[in-house]
Amino acid sequence: MTQWSRLRLRSFGIGISAVLGGSLLVAPATSPAAAEPPAGPADASSGVLSMVPGQGDRAAFRYTDASGDVEKPVGFVSTGGTVRVQPLGESAQPALTARTGAPAAEVTTAAVTYRTTFRIDSSNWSAFNKTIHVWNRDTWAYLPVDNPADSLTATADLPPGNYFVGAMYGISAVDSYLLTRSFTVSGTAQTVGLAQSSAKEVALKVDDATARHDASAVWLSLPNGDLIGFAGGYNSTRTYVTTASTPGTTLRTHQILTRKGATALQPSPYRYDLTQSWAHPFPSSLISTSKTASLAKTTTTVRAQGINTAGVYDSVPMFGEWTGANLPTQMRLPATFVEYVTPGVSVSRSVRYGESQYLALGERTLPAGLSPSTAVGGGPLMPGRRGYNDDSRRFGDQLQILENMPYGDSSGNRGYDYAAKPVAELSLDGQVLRTSDTGGMVVDVPAGERTYRLKQTHTRTVSGSQLATRVDSDWTFVSGTTGTYRLLDLMDLAVTSAGLDQRSRAGTAPVTLTVVPSTRRSAAASTVRSVEWSTDDGATWTDLPFTASGAGVTGSLTVPATAAFVSLRITADNDQGGKLTRTVRRAFAGPATGADEKTGGVTVSNVTINRGSVLNLGIAGTASATATFTASAPSGIADAGLFLWHGAYNSPDGVHLAGTDCTPVNATTATCSALLYFWDVRYLFSGNALAGTWRASAWATAKDGTGLAHRHSAGTLTVKRVTRLATANATPEPVKKGKKITITGTLTRADWSTGAYRPYAGRYVTLQWFKRGGKKWANVKSVKSNAKGQLKTTVKATADGSYRFVYTADAASAGATGYSDYIDVR
Repeated sequence: MTQWSRLRLRSFGIGISAVLGGSLLVAPATSPAAAEPPAGPADASSGVLSMVPGQGDRAAFRYTDASGDVEKPVGFVSTGGTVRVQPLGESAQPALTARTGAPAAEVTTAAVTYRTTFRIDSSNWSAFNKTIHVWNRDTWAYLPVDNPADSLTATADLPPGNYFVGAMYGISAVDSYLLTRSFTVSGTAQTVGLAQSSAKEVALKVDDATARHDASAVWLSLPNGDLIGFAGGYNSTRTYVTTASTPGTTLRTHQILTRKGATALQPSPYRYDLTQSWAHPFPSSLISTSKTASLAKTTTTVRAQGINTAGVYDSVPMFGEWTGANLPTQMRLPATFVEYVTPGVSVSRSVRYGESQYLALGERTLPAGLSPSTAVGGGPLMPGRRGYNDDSRRFGDQLQILENMPYGDSSGNRGYDYAAKPVAELSLDGQVLRTSDTGGMVVDVPAGERTYRLKQTHTRTVSGSQLATRVDSDWTFVSGTTGTYRLLDLMDLAVTSAGLDQRSRAGTAPVTLTVVPSTRRSAAASTVRSVEWSTDDGATWTDLPFTASGAGVTGSLTVPATAAFVSLRITADNDQGGKLTRTVRRAFAGPATGADEKTGGVTVSNVTINRGSVLNLGIAGTASATATFTASAPSGIADAGLFLWHGAYNSPDGVHLAGTDCTPVNATTATCSALLYFWDVRYLFSGNALAGTWRASAWATAKDGTGLAHRHSAGTLTVKRVTRLATANATPEPVKKGKKITITGTLTRADWSTGAYRPYAGRYVTLQWFKRGGKKWANVKSVKSNAKGQLKTTVKATADGSYRFVYTADAASAGATGYSDYIDVR
């Protein structure tokens, strides 16, 4: 039942772990890697390679850099059941590896080998970006290659035979290349050249002039199922591939297009998800243009679990091979957009929310033309089954407990949160057999049929999501000795809803809840016994009347206008002795805005952002700020976090998450630092209304597992638009004493809505003069900018000196000082 799910690349080397609901497991060599993907954020020193669901033993991956915001291009090769991934531009790192389940090709050896040197003919690339791979073209066995750093060459000692070589090189935000060549080793050493000039651009386009390249992947599939290729190529970057091919090879490309100029506030209304395959022989042109009318079309809504937050919607085509590469589209969630998809291609999709939450949407194949719209991500968030029928089971007299999908949506999609803290307890006849703080465990149990109780809790406090802060499942089940692996007869509850908005928030209309109970591996008659709801986080409960509805029950709930959240407690049983009580704290939100929280003596204080200074932003590039705060609790601090929001807390027009680290000062207190990294100012600050005060929501949890402090407005950061003053121009020069001097200039300001500097009209700017030999600047007069931002005034020439304009900051705009102009007075 072991599954690979997450690999981490650290700056000092590679650490490889398989994470199963928090459990660290070692996978045997035969274990497949089609993993449920608890995709978590990278820490400050690492990137993350996350395995995502495929079908059967197939797997796919994505790579995220240390910021957690930007996906890095990577080169990858899948050989003999192993995926090797190289983040481009980081060849000082060893390659990441993960098993795929693909059979390894048989390796043959020979007594005599000959040195073969591979040389990339390119004058435009640094050598540290390259990887080179070689296969025997007769057996398609993968062969070792010596790939030295800082060199565009590599070597291999090869016996006589026929071979195939593939070389990849590129770097983030720069064009990438995949060069291939067939060659033969006879009886002498040789050099095999790989000419960059032999490659041609590979791209998928559409007849939509507003669409632009957002992300792409290209890979070559070999006859034995091995793969070599790229995942990346974002924005304006392009990828080039050798068109000369070898029998049995197939070139595949996956490309995402979004609207030009799309930003966080003005997201792309559509997403083109295009794929194309070329089998040997490859065409001379690898650029293909599709007509929008010929594609599959559907509308997708991704609902959020609380406030607006940054997220990613990504997809990977599933061609029956052992791996593929996910292509992400950054977006604010909730979001609604039109998808145009290459028809007839199976695509696996997923959604990531903020720092740690993941929702697997499964595979989908759409026919050409219009398909019904879909909505995902809606509350109430509830546990779901794993996707590979490998959740909790019994073998012989051993129970293997694995329940790690606690945050599925109301549409039945499975969900996970890497930041959640699981606790599980298995007992028999009132005696605890085993506890686990990973959510998974293996327990030897008595022979024969007995009745067991399994309790599991997932708790989380994460930035950007207000819901499902605690999920409790309390199972009673009967299990007996087995001769083969057999799923435990645990009960499940499928809960769907109607009447919630895109943020899973109730309004004035009733919310309809439908609950369908079931029992795994069994046709047991399952019955819902009670549905209860609470608006005070479970301090008090109220029964919800329900009626039979198909295999389950339906009830209607009118949420009080004063309620910020609604918790649910549902109990069901079956006719074979099974029972389940499931409690979800804050299953969905109510109409009101929640208040600050403080329990268990936890405090959050001394919140300071950017050292109290204003953050001035222009129209492009990156920016960053650091927030610091103090957290304390009688039992010590377990975790803490911070995020910025702008507008209204429950429905902000801007949210920015931060990676937070805390350092204990003593047993009760910790100092915390949160890095706010704005990876693309143009994308994140795309509206002028975002200037002004941003507020920090800061929280901390206690080590005792119950204490919490959450302050929605714990600190502020003032963000302003940069202003510019052109150099003052004083004329005439030279000038006679007593004559008039005309001084001109221009005042402009960053316009985040257009991504340009525009005239700043109607503003008073101070003209200053510095007399030659003087000690300081002196104010002369105020000058008002005209509709074009122009400044013009006259003064009387009195002595040699310099003139400049100075603008004092206002509530939304930074101050500016222009360069001075010296004038000679005679």
